[in-house]
Amino acid sequence: MCSDPGPSTKWFDLRVPLTVLRPELLLTTGQSFTWKCVGNKHWVGVLGSSVYEIKQSEDTTLYRTLFGKCSRERLWDYFDLDNEYSVDFTKAPKPVKQIIKRRSGVRILQQDPFECLISFICSSNNNISRITRMLNEIKRNFGTFLAKSEVNNEMFDFYAFPSVDQLRKATPEQLKKLGLGYRSDFIFKTVEILNSRGLNWLYSLRNEDSDTCKSALTSLPGVGRKVADCVSLFSLGKRDVVPVDVHIQKIANTFFGVKCGKSLSDSDYERIGTAFRNFAGDNAGWAQAVLFIDSVIKS
Repeated sequence: MCSDPGPSTKWFDLRVPLTVLRPELLLTTGQSFTWKCVGNKHWVGVLGSSVYEIKQSEDTTLYRTLFGKCSRERLWDYFDLDNEYSVDFTKAPKPVKQIIKRRSGVRILQQDPFECLISFICSSNNNISRITRMLNEIKRNFGTFLAKSEVNNEMFDFYAFPSVDQLRKATPEQLKKLGLGYRSDFIFKTVEILNSRGLNWLYSLRNEDSDTCKSALTSLPGVGRKVADCVSLFSLGKRDVVPVDVHIQKIANTFFGVKCGKSLSDSDYERIGTAFRNFAGDNAGWAQAVLFIDSVIKS
């Protein structure tokens, strides 16, 4: 078990079967944008101020750190491994049951709320590769440099995600030069608000119900209903919320018969969430993640 205070060349076993945790379905499919694939089922990424290396073996997940503290507990929390996800298969359409069984090992990543918030503000009208590039630019220009490491004969520079104080130094003009476009103003204003309120305001939303959480998040610039739901699901422990994008809208139409107009109204958005909650209950967000990841992989 990894309990080293610093980096190690030794690989440690998380001792979780692939039916429970399958990193290849999680690390680069739109929940988080910190991971880079560096080989076959092999990734590197930054969590807090540590650089982790993760490998998926034939039956488990291996890990070690390239820089910083190596913590099994940190990964355990990150992969939400204290929670078991279940759905009522008697209420799920047959194709949905088949997808859930085929994509076993999907988890809900539990990320740092500030990093998650900025990440999903960047996700508006965007794709995974561009979001990842934007966030890498933010880290490289405003975050703390952690390490330069060689992985599989390739050199990488690793940076921590900037704190509120660090990101406050970014002007909208600087962010636009990094390719963030109209999102630059949203990030600038949101960071100023968080600086005024304090990060404890954001973290305290973990103790609120999902509706209160969404209402609070949508008060921030650049945070609509989908971004709020993503932040709630992927960093604040609200596993019942269902972020709806074009993928999920199509899935809801195909599998649940939820017909929506060209412009997704609030009532349509809620109907889609209800369709998931009808068979997945408090794990509706997990069911959404499974179906979303399945559609991303297929495309």
